[in-house]
Amino acid sequence: MAIEKSRIKFAKSQESGEIIGFVSRNSKTKLLRGVPETSPYGKKICVLSKDLKGTVEPNVLYDVELKSMHLGNGYVVVSAQRTLFEATFETFVIPKSAYQVRVTFGNKTIYFDPKDGKSASSKTIDGVLRVIAAREDILDKDEVMWRFREEAKALLVRMSEDGLISGRQLELFG
Repeated sequence: MAIEKSRIKFAKSQESGEIIGFVSRNSKTKLLRGVPETSPYGKKICVLSKDLKGTVEPNVLYDVELKSMHLGNGYVVVSAQRTLFEATFETFVIPKSAYQVRVTFGNKTIYFDPKDGKSASSKTIDGVLRVIAAREDILDKDEVMWRFREEAKALLVRMSEDGLISGRQLELFG
């Protein structure tokens, strides 16, 4: 039996209480893809091997290795590693109008918007750092936090140069 690789977000079964996932084979590429239980595509169940039980959390994306069950009605997960995403940074400025630092990883984007942010977690450096620190799916999290802090400080200097914040306010942010 060949081992296949995929990414799966597991869930707790309502019936058995076990952690399970589902995959569907792409008709063009023939690769397995993780799908939700409610997916309309033909899907097969993925159950954890005995040595993985208790180590996999629901609603977290994992890179997995799968072996087909003997009767072919599903797969056994023989290896599961939490998926970690590399973060990318983008600084977005429209002078006197919009100022943002965007941190993107996987399908998630965290915004730092000191001018128009709607909450403390998007309007302050510490708020964004708390959001990043709480994430479990970022590769090199300490490096990402350091780089975000540097990008955010540079954005605040730019806002000061554009006359939106004073030097005193810049000190309070930094």
